[in-house]
Amino acid sequence: MKSKTYFILAAALLAAVLPFAGCKKSDVATATLKVIVSEGVSGTPASGSYTMNVGEQMTYHFTLDAGYKKLTVQLDGNDVAANGIVTFSGDHTLKAFSDDNGTYTLTVTLGTGVIGTPVAGIHSYAAGTVVKYSYDPATGYNAVSPLLDAAAVTKSGTITMSANHSMNVTASAIYNVQGSWTLTETYTDGSSFTVTAAFSGDYTHGTVTDSQGGSGTYTYDYSTVKFTLVFPDVNYSYTGTFSDSNDMSGTSTRYQTSDNVITGTWLATRNASTVASCGNTTNANKGKFDRD
Repeated sequence: MKSKTYFILAAALLAAVLPFAGCKKSDVATATLKVIVSEGVSGTPASGSYTMNVGEQMTYHFTLDAGYKKLTVQLDGNDVAANGIVTFSGDHTLKAFSDDNGTYTLTVTLGTGVIGTPVAGIHSYAAGTVVKYSYDPATGYNAVSPLLDAAAVTKSGTITMSANHSMNVTASAIYNVQGSWTLTETYTDGSSFTVTAAFSGDYTHGTVTDSQGGSGTYTYDYSTVKFTLVFPDVNYSYTGTFSDSNDMSGTSTRYQTSDNVITGTWLATRNASTVASCGNTTNANKGKFDRD
């Protein structure tokens, strides 16, 4: 009985001295790889955190997207190749990014009478940049007409630089109708006249008289000029546009009776000074002979 007791005590002492040879799974060492991939870069692995056992490996591969110029890949802050293998020896950080994010150009062309930004020229922007633009007519000009890549846009807005773009902006000049003009008319019945027409008023409306006694009104909406000349028995109406500050032209209509309507064309050239005489006429009495 005494010998059995000694055997049990010896076994217990031996178990206390010898180490436990077993291994639990939770005791296996792991490491984490943090991956950061910027805009303009494609590849694997994607951005995120990856945990693996120490000693295991993960392959990586990164490329630049179209429009981007420089790829940089770093492991724990050190430059590495764009393709490679990361060994999980501890926690690591892998970054893949485009240093310049790509650049695009905005080519701006501004016509006479346009003010605003961006100014005329070729401008470079990083990909993704949102460019604000705004244009207005200068003094003496009316509406501006911006075209972005040949498509009409509003006079102010934004452009996201995801490609090369062009902006072309023009303005409509405001011409002065007031003053004395040499008015030449030609009609389909063979008649023609050259008279002096005097416009009085402001930029948009007023009265007009010609050197043969006609009188009427005019309007100008910064695009189209319209005016009339009325005689006792015949009326004339005119519609046209400016080609420059001293010349305008268009179509005209003569109404002698309800059933005698004659169409024609007209050209007006600004006089340096008011012309007192009616000038030359093919038919001497515009308001009498041909308008009766």
